Amino acid sequence: MDFRSPPQVLSAMQQAVEHGILGYREWPEDFFSLFCHWQSSRHGWEIDPEWVVPCQSVITAMELIIRTLSEPDDEIIILSPGFGTFNRVIHHTGRRLVDVPLVEQDRQYGLDISRIEAQISSRSRILILCNPHNPIGKVWNKQELAQIGDLCQRHGLLLLSDDVHQDLVIGERPYTPIMLLNDKVADFCITFTSPCKTFNLGGLPVTHLVIKNDAIRSRIRHELYQLSVHKPNSLGMSACDAAYREGEPWLDELLGYLKANYALLKQGLNAGSSIRLFHTEGSYLAWLDFRRAGLTQPELEHRLLHQAGLLLESGLNFGPTGQGFMRLNFALPKSELETVIERLRHYFPA
Repeated sequence: MDFRSPPQVLSAMQQAVEHGILGYREWPEDFFSLFCHWQSSRHGWEIDPEWVVPCQSVITAMELIIRTLSEPDDEIIILSPGFGTFNRVIHHTGRRLVDVPLVEQDRQYGLDISRIEAQISSRSRILILCNPHNPIGKVWNKQELAQIGDLCQRHGLLLLSDDVHQDLVIGERPYTPIMLLNDKVADFCITFTSPCKTFNLGGLPVTHLVIKNDAIRSRIRHELYQLSVHKPNSLGMSACDAAYREGEPWLDELLGYLKANYALLKQGLNAGSSIRLFHTEGSYLAWLDFRRAGLTQPELEHRLLHQAGLLLESGLNFGPTGQGFMRLNFALPKSELETVIERLRHYFPA
């Protein structure tokens, strides 16, 4: 996001720097209760503080979990278009990627559970969910989540749910943590949360895993400790604590701004542009369909960068179903977004 982090967060970091001792530190005594209160008050999710496992980045934790709870050549299922880093991690760990396309329909994506079921084999071990789903901005509804949970239970799959955009819902449908469905689902699920997307702290990675299953949680805690990635850096911890403790008013103001920006983007592209904006329900990322322009992906990216002067992320970074798409970050000042819209309409007219 092109916005400053909350002033309370910046103040907490300044105090930590002025203190001058930037060595190892512990979480404040009440932090895990504070984290659980955030999940309860914002999302209606009641969590036992014992379930919360801190660590560094989401991707570090995901790779460690895959290595710990599966074997080389095991299959890991993802839903595409999906976060491209998942693909990289799966290949890096020597596991097999099983890419199941979502169903495109009316500028959004739906779930066909039979597509996933058809790809499950005796080597299938893990399904990775993203909620809200990056890059398409989909907030999964309860029926879809129940179908996914039931599928994983029937086939003995571990469910990894990347929920780092949980606080950034800008549509009508509320975010539902899949672990909230029932205790059975929660027992074979690990949910990834982070304040980094919410409060613009990406350079200070902090992650909290929510793991209800005692045996799984014990194994993951042990492995995180063995690799010394069980604690984020000290400034990240200061920022995270201040964000959850004092950042809620800032977040509420941010959500209003993001909703207005998305409405502006929608209005601007619907009038006088060949670009189709897909429906974003959660996150500050827009999924733009340029297929009407009739360009190859390299031609599309060249026109955007070298003619329009815009650096968007290629849809192919999110899997083969991203052909003809680009991802746009609209978390920026309104005046800058207006410039982006003007250039998109100029170089991709209706």
